[in-house]
Parts: sequence; structure tokens; C-alpha cells
Amino acid sequence: MKWRVLHAIVLILAWIGITYLYIDYSLETPKRDKEIYVSIPKNTSIHEIGKILKENRIINQEWFFALYMKWKGYEVKAGEYQIKPAEKLPDILKRLAEGKQGGIKIIIPPGKNVNNIIEILEKNGLDGQGFAKALKNRQPKYEFEKQIPNEFRRYYRYEGYLFPGTYFFKPGEKPEKMVDEMLKEFDKFIKLYPTEFEGKSKFQGLPFSIDQMVIVASLIEREGQNKEELKKIAGVIYNRLNKPNDPNFKHLRIDATNVFANEMEGNIYKTVSEMNKKLDSPYNTYIIEGLPPGAIANPSAEAMEAAIYPEEHDYYYYTARLDGSGLHYFSKTYKEHQKYIQQSIKNANKKREESD
Repeated sequence: MKWRVLHAIVLILAWIGITYLYIDYSLETPKRDKEIYVSIPKNTSIHEIGKILKENRIINQEWFFALYMKWKGYEVKAGEYQIKPAEKLPDILKRLAEGKQGGIKIIIPPGKNVNNIIEILEKNGLDGQGFAKALKNRQPKYEFEKQIPNEFRRYYRYEGYLFPGTYFFKPGEKPEKMVDEMLKEFDKFIKLYPTEFEGKSKFQGLPFSIDQMVIVASLIEREGQNKEELKKIAGVIYNRLNKPNDPNFKHLRIDATNVFANEMEGNIYKTVSEMNKKLDSPYNTYIIEGLPPGAIANPSAEAMEAAIYPEEHDYYYYTARLDGSGLHYFSKTYKEHQKYIQQSIKNANKKREESD
């Protein structure tokens, strides 16, 4: 009897040992001789993350990965992770849980245009010219891309759709991947508004298109400095657009469109006043009627929300206060607008005197 009990204990211990060794093997990091980059998409299940780590040779098997992570109290955060050759699994998993990504960190601020983004990529050692080529040769993948018109007057078809934010790319990242990452983030944003693009818009009662929203949002982004004013600025733009037959409002007269076009044309003119009067461009909103043919920047989520939900009011003009606040004066009449322009000039002069 004692022999049977002893035999059973030995078997149990043996099974425990074998199980431990197998779990240890499953979660062991295979040897690597170079850095690898692992992408963990948002909303990926723990089981799918285990498979991703196995496919990238971070672990040998994924079977015990979920249990191990639960035991450690870890929850993997989505992102692009740089895994070094000698990095141990406990350190890797802790980093995944803390969201400490690796690679080249790229920050795309709101309001930057495609050329600005190319410069940012190149300054960080990535292929900016390849990025521009990838934009030009891009084939639609997401549903919204199919709705972007092939407008020959645009400098870049995808201007306005490269979602601002922080990205992590590996050295030598393919330009196509960089483009897709930014468009993927735009796709996530636009899916938050599944019904807003049905029916009529705030623009002359016409069907509301995503492209129209992006163009308006880019104007809002470049004109507004304070987030609290974005919806009010949006209201002014729509108020002017909704009076196309009024000679006072058939031209939007937005300086930012001319600054953009002038930059894209190689900075022909040095002052905004010159641009407004002389710039021969379909983006010159002092000459053309209605909206320019495309976006002038890649707008933030806040600017796009303002374009979707503008503030309703009776303002038709605004001008920067020039007092250092980043705010604007809003007017209902041209006479009132002229009064505020003079006030802005006084503010600027006062500020200049204070700094001398």
C-alpha cells in the first residue's frame, strides 16, 4: 500500500515537473540575432496576441500565454513594439503591458499638410519621397477612400485624410505601411459618425459628403487656434457658404487657403496681402466661389467634429484679436467687422510696444 502511495506521489511530481518544463518552454523566448517589430492592433484578444507573439518568435507556443498574463495581472496595450535580440520575456511582457513602444516615434501635429509630413518623416530618417509616391499610387482599401474624388486641381488626393497623432515605425519602414497607418486612424474616426453623412448637410442643403467635411475641417483647423472657437468658426464658414448669391459672401476670403497654395507653389509671394490679390490658384478663396478643390491641411478630430456639428449663429465675419490670446472677434455685419479689425491693429501695436 505504501509503495502504491509513493508511486502515485512520484508520478504526480513527475507530471508537475514535466508540465512546468513544458510551460517554461512554451513561454521561452527563442534566440534572435536581430531586432524585430511587433504590431499589436487595438481590441485584439489575449489569445490573438499570443498567436502574434508566436508568429514573431517571441514565445514558442501560445497555449499558456493567456494564463500567464492573467497570473501576472498584465494587460497588453496596442501599439508598435521594438523587441531587441537579447531582451528577456518577462521584460518584453512588462513593456507590452506598460505600452512602452519602440522604433521611430513620429508625431504628426494637427494642421500639417502632406509636404510638412514628408519633412517630418525625412528628419527622422524615414522615406519621405517614398511616402509621397505611395500616396500617389495608393489603391482604395477603406470604404471612405472610394468617395474621395479624383480632382486634378488638388496637390495630393489624400490631403486632409492623414490622421494627426503619434506613430511608431521601424527603421526602413515601407512607405505604403506608413500611409496605411494614418489612413487607418482616419477610418476609425469616421466610423464614429455612421449616420451623420446621410441626408442633408449644413452646406446649401446638399447631401453631406466626407470629402466636403474634410475640406471645411481643414479650413477650421488652419483658421482656429483655440479649440473652444472651432465650432463658432465652422458656423461662420457655413453661414457664408449658404449665401452664394449674396455678393458679400460669394467668396469665402480665407487667408489660410492662399497661404497653403502659395507654399505649395514655392512661396511666390511674401505677404498674405500679395497672395490674396495676385495668387492665381483654384485655392484662392478671394477669387473663387465656394470651397477650394481640396483640403489645405490634415485636421484634428476636434476640427472635424466642428465641421460636422457647427455652432448655429448669425456671425458672418471674424478676425484675429492679435492680443496674444489666440482668439477672434466675431461680427454679424461688415461695419462691425471693420471696427474689430481696427481694434486688432491697436492690440497688435500695444503688444509690440509692451515687448520693446
